[in-house]
Amino acid sequence: MLAGTLTPTQASEFVRVPTCILKTLDKTQVDLFLQHSVSEPHVLYREANYPLAQDRALELVQTCEETLFVRAKDYAQFSQDLVDSLEAALEDEMLSSGQRFELVQYAVSLEVEQSLRKVNCDSYVSSSQTIGRQIASLLDAGDTLPADLYGIVRHDFHTFVHVTNVAGYATLLAKELSISDSTELEKIAIGGLLHDMGKRHIPSSILTKTDPLTPGEWAIIKQHPQRGYEELCHRSSLEHGQLMMVYQHHEHIDGMGYPVGAIGEELHPWAKMLAVVDVFDALTGQRPYRNPMTRGQATEFLLSRAGTQFDKEIVQCWASAMQKN
Repeated sequence: MLAGTLTPTQASEFVRVPTCILKTLDKTQVDLFLQHSVSEPHVLYREANYPLAQDRALELVQTCEETLFVRAKDYAQFSQDLVDSLEAALEDEMLSSGQRFELVQYAVSLEVEQSLRKVNCDSYVSSSQTIGRQIASLLDAGDTLPADLYGIVRHDFHTFVHVTNVAGYATLLAKELSISDSTELEKIAIGGLLHDMGKRHIPSSILTKTDPLTPGEWAIIKQHPQRGYEELCHRSSLEHGQLMMVYQHHEHIDGMGYPVGAIGEELHPWAKMLAVVDVFDALTGQRPYRNPMTRGQATEFLLSRAGTQFDKEIVQCWASAMQKN
């Protein structure tokens, strides 16, 4: 079945999904929808279990003139469909490394968001190590540029979206800084996924607050690097540099950051890289309390604080990389 427009009363919340899934899934167990423009209703594109290997599907992938959606209530099942096809998708040379990164992000986001909420963080650390290896492998072997990744990643307000974006950006920034060892890139990607571990101890009412934070709430926010470090520091599978990515990603070169006000030479190189891409993704992402900046605005923000908040050379490298096409 190809058609069937939903009325506004029928249309519930929808979640955008990557159009390139039409290249990797034979079918999915949920309905797929199109939206021709933001002012128009969602239109049924394929019923659940309808074959996707059709000429129209390939045309949609190539033109990208329309956006693909699933119902929010179906997202868990859709995510599982992607997980089931992920191994084959990651080996599909028809997809760019950026598109495969996008599929990883959508496939595992729900599973990892749920594991992040558990009292014990073992499953989240284990998932992060697996996903970090996948991200590093994709971006190390491919020709994806930072600007390419910016155009592909999600920019909505979800913890796992942010940390996967940051892991991808950190891997590409490391490559721009002439880090070529695949094992080191893998460790940096894993550190990026783990860097906000401590936020799981912050009440969601604070993380999603639209009004200015009170001094007490801000003090709680500033605890998250240390909380994350304390939860991870005894794990033999993690290196010092990865732990410093967790502990130092809000420290500033001039000593005005937190949690302890460390200064330039005390900061691990991986933490200095992470600080740049962490703020870049935060600024370009949708947040409850503000609209996102453009790529150019965020880059200018970083440059304006190079040498004080951020390492000057690293910021300049990132700004230069963002100009590459």
